[in-house]
Amino acid sequence: MKFSKTFGAVYDYLMVFLEKPWLKVRRARLLTGLSGKVLEVGVGTGTNLQYYNHEAQVTGIEPSPHMIKRALKKRDLLLFPERINLHHTGCGYDDMADLVARESLDAVVCTLVLCTIPEPERALCNFMEWLKPGGRLLVLEHIRSHNHSTGKIQDFLTPTWAKIAEGCQLNRPTDKMILQAGFQLIREDHFKIGFPFYEAEYRKPD
Repeated sequence: MKFSKTFGAVYDYLMVFLEKPWLKVRRARLLTGLSGKVLEVGVGTGTNLQYYNHEAQVTGIEPSPHMIKRALKKRDLLLFPERINLHHTGCGYDDMADLVARESLDAVVCTLVLCTIPEPERALCNFMEWLKPGGRLLVLEHIRSHNHSTGKIQDFLTPTWAKIAEGCQLNRPTDKMILQAGFQLIREDHFKIGFPFYEAEYRKPD
């Protein structure tokens, strides 16, 4: 996939209208209490990095060369930058076998990324393999509406939106896909920012 330098440069400015009123508090709720080995998939420009505490050993991956540069700058400004290792790669890339061992993770974090991953079913299978039994999958995503009419609007808009937003799929039923992958739901919260969004915690069965 070709990544846009312009999109990487303006992403934080575009997201500010969503972050402060809606997403900031949800990111903090998901991430602040994490400990152990954590994989963040799709670090982007590093929006989540400020929320991890010193007990979390974070491996972050990001395939966009333009976004990972911004994430590295944010990481270096943190109080404990050495606890976060960032890598220019994606969850379906071959070098992930060298970064993450089977059943080695306490948590996998996905925020506004499962909408973009080309093979989400494969990614979820990888998460299941990489997590320890009882390990958690934490997600904050927009999803396809359960309302038929709204879902059809998302279907109509997605082809154009995907071209603008580096493959982002407005109509991906991420909440259903996670359950189909075998994860057990701990808690979930459906909310709207124009279109439906989804905050949830899942666990890998023992």
